[in-house]
Amino acid sequence: MNTFKGTERHIYEFIISHASVLTDISAKQVAAKALTTTTSVNRVCKKMGYSSYTELRYKLAGDLINETHRQTEPQTDQEESEDKIAKTAQALKSAQVVYLYSRGASLVSVNYLSRFLSLANIPHLVITDIHQLSSANKGTLLVISKSGETDAVIDMTHNAKRKEMTVISVSHQSSTLSKISRLNIDLTRQIDGTSVYGRESQIDILEIVDKIGEHILRR
Repeated sequence: MNTFKGTERHIYEFIISHASVLTDISAKQVAAKALTTTTSVNRVCKKMGYSSYTELRYKLAGDLINETHRQTEPQTDQEESEDKIAKTAQALKSAQVVYLYSRGASLVSVNYLSRFLSLANIPHLVITDIHQLSSANKGTLLVISKSGETDAVIDMTHNAKRKEMTVISVSHQSSTLSKISRLNIDLTRQIDGTSVYGRESQIDILEIVDKIGEHILRR
């Protein structure tokens, strides 16, 4: 709508406000209401994505209804995850410095993400101890934890929050870590108590890190 000015704006507003009855209104009638010509009417229709007023008058009402439904439908789990991944990548790209932390087998994923940050020239540090945050007072901490319940992980997160750092996590939706982080990318696979530290349990995380990396490297 912001692209229309003057007469075109009047045409556009008339069309939108009469979308449900356009099938009974000719292009000449629209032109008369806007004190202009049918050529101008068709030009506005083309800018709206239709080949002519004839096509618009029979399709617009249905298109507006479909658009409304799309806007009101809740995001699917996949769409929500993709949105969080994109937000995470943007937060890492704009951070003054990024701190990466994990424990156990998830360290593989942290080191993998570190490679993407290096390629994008994003200042970062893989930390292994809570004391490494002692001199930090700005930046973003990204924590990866399969269970999201490890004491060291929770302590690290609380410490970063006390320093008013932004905390982003990759963990299960119902975990303690997910609840105390500013943003959490949810892991969807069920935790298997017999394989939390196995390589197969890290597939979800590696896939997420790979997608974050793709976003980071986009120009």
